[in-house]
Amino acid sequence: MFQNIKSMRVSDQIVNQIQSQIVEGRLTERQKLPNETELSQQFGVSRASVREALMILESKGVVERRKNGGTFLCKYCLEKILSAIDFPRKLDSEMFDDLYEAREILEIKVGELACQRADVLDLMKMEKTLTMMQESIDRGDSGIKADILFHQCMAMATKNQIIAGIVRSLGTTMKDMRIQTLAYPGRLVQCLKEHRAIYNAIKEKDSRKCAELLRQHFSAVAQIRTALSNEGNGRSRAANE
Repeated sequence: MFQNIKSMRVSDQIVNQIQSQIVEGRLTERQKLPNETELSQQFGVSRASVREALMILESKGVVERRKNGGTFLCKYCLEKILSAIDFPRKLDSEMFDDLYEAREILEIKVGELACQRADVLDLMKMEKTLTMMQESIDRGDSGIKADILFHQCMAMATKNQIIAGIVRSLGTTMKDMRIQTLAYPGRLVQCLKEHRAIYNAIKEKDSRKCAELLRQHFSAVAQIRTALSNEGNGRSRAANE
């Protein structure tokens, strides 16, 4: 009935398979599931993993675990699965990837809105952050403050307080990684060039150009993140040899 589990996060994989079979109609409400021993044999995993999965499903209201009576699918279990905002548990590195993806999607739209709504004061603020970043380069500083402020000023230019708040929150959450990428050889100088180009697109109210420049901006950062990750993996392998 079930597929063998071989990947990490065994309990999550079990949860996903059971939920999938409910959605497909192979399992129906009020149906009794095999016991933990039988499930562990079908999934090819430990009883502890099965037990954890059943606890997760119970917390979601999908199954009911009756003392000495087995585990049953709850009434309306399908509706609960379909209506749930279900976020799988992830490693910190995977969560960071999610944050980065969300920030990229959001800020491309931010750039488009800023092109439409930025006023003279917004442009002055963004221009000031460019000056701050140049001063950081001259002093040999990290440039992180100017980087964060540029993106925040761009978000504030949308005149949408919710968007500005989200951008500020994401920027703060990802501060450590941004420090690392800005420290990559030549990145800070290139970042300033990219910020200037984005600023000019906003000043010219060219939303299409601004969106493309932001895509390139985030693509460059993604390449550096990959390079840093590869370097870290290389050092780790060398240390283990």
